[in-house]
Amino acid sequence: MGVFEKKFVVQFGDVDIHNRLTLKGAYRLMQEAANCHSDQVGYGINNIEKTDYSWVLYQQRCRMFARPRWNTTLDIRTWSRGAEGLICLRDFEVCTEEGELVALASTSWLLVSAATQRMVKIPAGMMEEYGTVDRAVFSEPLERLRPVPGEEKTWEYTILKRDLDINRHVNNLCYLDFVLESLPQETSLEDFGEVDVMYKKAAHLGDQIACFVGERENGCTVSVREAESGRLLTVVQLTRNAEC
Repeated sequence: MGVFEKKFVVQFGDVDIHNRLTLKGAYRLMQEAANCHSDQVGYGINNIEKTDYSWVLYQQRCRMFARPRWNTTLDIRTWSRGAEGLICLRDFEVCTEEGELVALASTSWLLVSAATQRMVKIPAGMMEEYGTVDRAVFSEPLERLRPVPGEEKTWEYTILKRDLDINRHVNNLCYLDFVLESLPQETSLEDFGEVDVMYKKAAHLGDQIACFVGERENGCTVSVREAESGRLLTVVQLTRNAEC
């Protein structure tokens, strides 16, 4: 199949108080594009009862270049870059209808059994059905993320039913909400043009979490942990850049 392309419209919930597309809005639209691609191939959400396969996001990087307004139509292109062991690679390119570059993203995914929520091997022939495009939007690969020294706890939260997705754990978009709440009052996610996320362990209904913020050059890192044990769940690295 190669590159999958679909048009999406920026919705009210995708913009901030200044009517600019947010990082979370861009992530939501790209998540929808990936779901639509999988649905077309036969491994989408509506196919889970038949296949028992569900995709879980493991890592992602998004770099913003522009922040379109509400009701802007965007062209989202996404493609599989194949698999490395159990990890499947997928990249994205988001542009306006006029061709202005809005965002680039690179992601990695794990295939799990919907029944057991355990990782499974990628079936023979699955990558061929998706089609593989040998093109990466970033020259540098996704790197392993770690908390930075000197981080301080800034926010605690108990996971609610509204945070869960079809895999029965916290959806990746919710972590951006957690990060926003953990930042200083005067700081917004839109102060950062790039975000890298690594999901190390899923959070579930009723889990108590805590966010810790550590300063780094040209940005900060937020680690989401189990509140009592301190076990690391997710690392989010926020970077300011000149593009946006």
